[in-house]
Amino acid sequence: MDDTVILSGTASNGIAEGVSHFLKLPLIKIESKLLPDGESYIRIPKDLSGKKIILVQSTYPPQDKHLIELFLLLDAAKSFNPKNLILVIPYLAYARQNQRFNEGEPISVEAILKLIRSMGVNSLITVEPHRLESLEAFEGNSLIIDPIAAFAKAIGKEFKNSVILAPDHGAIKRAEKLASLLKTDHTSLNKERDKKSGEVTLAEGNEYDFKGRDVVIIDDIVSTGGTVVKAAEFAKKNNAGKISVIAAHLIMADGCYQRLKDAGVSSIIGSNTVENTRARIIDLSEVIAEGVSSVLKTSD
Repeated sequence: MDDTVILSGTASNGIAEGVSHFLKLPLIKIESKLLPDGESYIRIPKDLSGKKIILVQSTYPPQDKHLIELFLLLDAAKSFNPKNLILVIPYLAYARQNQRFNEGEPISVEAILKLIRSMGVNSLITVEPHRLESLEAFEGNSLIIDPIAAFAKAIGKEFKNSVILAPDHGAIKRAEKLASLLKTDHTSLNKERDKKSGEVTLAEGNEYDFKGRDVVIIDDIVSTGGTVVKAAEFAKKNNAGKISVIAAHLIMADGCYQRLKDAGVSSIIGSNTVENTRARIIDLSEVIAEGVSSVLKTSD
């Protein structure tokens, strides 16, 4: 892989360095700054002509700024006519805007993926993109990184006898896998969400007595925390011991942290796909590096 480099974007959050370390590939850091009018400036400071470029750029908040810088980076990278352009986008912004509920709405994640493909990306690697089907809009090679095994490895000894709780049907497979790896039980809740207000309520028929056992609520993204808060309140009401939350992407916007604490959550665990200083962070660089290695092998 002498002709391959890792290019660290403005929002790598340490993952570019980690992938470079595990794959023993050279790391190129871009130059970037904000111009006086607020526009972003970026520059790739080394000639990468004819190289295989692995660009690492997450799109956590501020999402639009990081997306614009991603598009600028892709344009700059493409100017070197690379042999292969692989994009690692650990957190894919707009992934939850994956349906058209009302006339006149875009399917935002599809628009983002089409733009990325149009800028010359051959392969796309991302972590937990909310709905796997969304990546069908990217007409190139794609790979989804599942963080569950890495989470289980990191927390296994602490949560062996916990009940893994999926806060809705969308998280059931995650709960099943984590419970299987930890050799423990899992259950799930039925929820209802108002499509206009976004308010989450628990549907009828949710019953479970945790009998003092610790509960781990698992989800892919925690943003405002509405779904997870309802699950934590349910666990607390039904005799749970310690309540923890684990998610790949801890956005935790708009007072989410305090709402989780008020609901009885004592431990919040996530990954470095996004920046977060109020949670325990598990580094996914190694599992992402394994994904990059597999993509490089299939693209040779």
